[in-house]
Amino acid sequence: MRAAKLEQVWNSPTTGERIAEAYTADGVRIEIARPGARLEGRAAIATHVQAYLDAVPDCVLDIRGSFETNGVTTLEWTYRGTHTGDIPGFPAQGETIDLPGVSVLVMEGELVKEERVYWDAATLFGLMEPAAG
Repeated sequence: MRAAKLEQVWNSPTTGERIAEAYTADGVRIEIARPGARLEGRAAIATHVQAYLDAVPDCVLDIRGSFETNGVTTLEWTYRGTHTGDIPGFPAQGETIDLPGVSVLVMEGELVKEERVYWDAATLFGLMEPAAG
């Protein structure tokens, strides 16, 4: 899978299950900014991604750059949308999310074997802080 295909899957009407199909059956997704967020297998990845899709139903994944070499793809991206649904520990705020991040994908053929996701936790969790006033 290449960057354009991943971007297309995220930005077309989609589900967590459809996105998880881009991973090997035993694929792993690790969110570095969320300790303990190590997802193993398509079912776990699908459930986790679906929570993001439900929380930000108008989400857009904008891939700003990519580099591929020796079975590893690095993507620089921004995840954008309106946070209208709850994620455990992160209630809906109705705020616009503009979250930059980087994914490092270890590929097995056209499928993701392992993804390490790095995103700016300060940006995202800053939305949870009550407004000053």
